[in-house]
Amino acid sequence: MTPPLVLVDSSYFITLQNRRIDPLAHLSEFELDYDIAITGVVWAEVLRGRSDPHLRDRYEHAFSLARLLHLSAAGWQRMARLAWELDRKGDVLPLTDLIIAATALEHRAAVLTFDRHFQKIPGLVVVSDLE
Repeated sequence: MTPPLVLVDSSYFITLQNRRIDPLAHLSEFELDYDIAITGVVWAEVLRGRSDPHLRDRYEHAFSLARLLHLSAAGWQRMARLAWELDRKGDVLPLTDLIIAATALEHRAAVLTFDRHFQKIPGLVVVSDLE
């Protein structure tokens, strides 16, 4: 049986780092139980915020080895429709979060995050920890 796919959101990396917990080491504890993945948006968001060049290089290396999920043309259409529908309901979410959510939905992945925006996405499985 294949392990469940989990797309790790940038808020997870950033929050743990700010709490002085190494998110890469923390995630490695679960690599046998879960198929851990990121997106290009997560890659860019996390690296952009790292001021220490050594830490940035460490993330760069880890992300270059990670499973990278992409969004298809149909996924982009779904994301645009979702954004439109949420906007009309008054839930204007950041475009980056919508891209991450649409990618997770397309790949049937849960999103590991501390960001509450993801709770507003219909059909998305959202978790804040792996156990």
